[in-house]
Amino acid sequence: MFWKFDLHSSSHIETLLERADLTLRELLDEDDVLQECKVVNRRLLDFLVQPQHMEALVTCVTEEPPAELDERLRYKYPSVSCEILTSDVSPITDALGEDEGLLRRLYGFLQGHGVLNPLLASFFSKVMGILINRKTDQIVAFLRKKDDFVSLLLRHIGTSAIMDLLLRLLTCVEQPVLRQDVFNETVEQLLGNMLAGERDESVIVSGIQVLLTLLEPRRAR
Repeated sequence: MFWKFDLHSSSHIETLLERADLTLRELLDEDDVLQECKVVNRRLLDFLVQPQHMEALVTCVTEEPPAELDERLRYKYPSVSCEILTSDVSPITDALGEDEGLLRRLYGFLQGHGVLNPLLASFFSKVMGILINRKTDQIVAFLRKKDDFVSLLLRHIGTSAIMDLLLRLLTCVEQPVLRQDVFNETVEQLLGNMLAGERDESVIVSGIQVLLTLLEPRRAR
């Protein structure tokens, strides 16, 4: 009967993991790599959580892919990397949330002065979201040391994924001190930007939406 066969052992990923020279990119090319993560393939997870591979995954979701890549492939690796980092598998989430070097690399995405790539911003926001949900203490402790965090979010608030991340922080984080700090600074800076004559329409619209979302529960009291 078919259920007597160990289908997991026949995975091509298992064959790849036998090789000493296996690269991360080869694994990212495998169609079933995400599924193998979710079924907790221990050998695969042990490979992925190696520091150099975790760093490469974070780099994939925070840095522009090489321009010379075929357009169809440019965002393949960032997309797969994001799915792995947000697969909600404890070894990966722990490796990401408990390594301050990786958190700094992730945070660096916000520190660019240009307009954020919307697709990479969505990957970044998704990764931050899993950290907020699963590694709350670690991410709160990390963000509380970043005096420019709210300013950076507001700099890029015209990017919808960043606005969504800000709202998540203001509504989902249970620590009242951080939530109130972010709330106070967000309202102050948003109002200051608007009074100073912010001219970017997307920033103004996003700012108004954030303010309305924040103030609505208080009006209902």
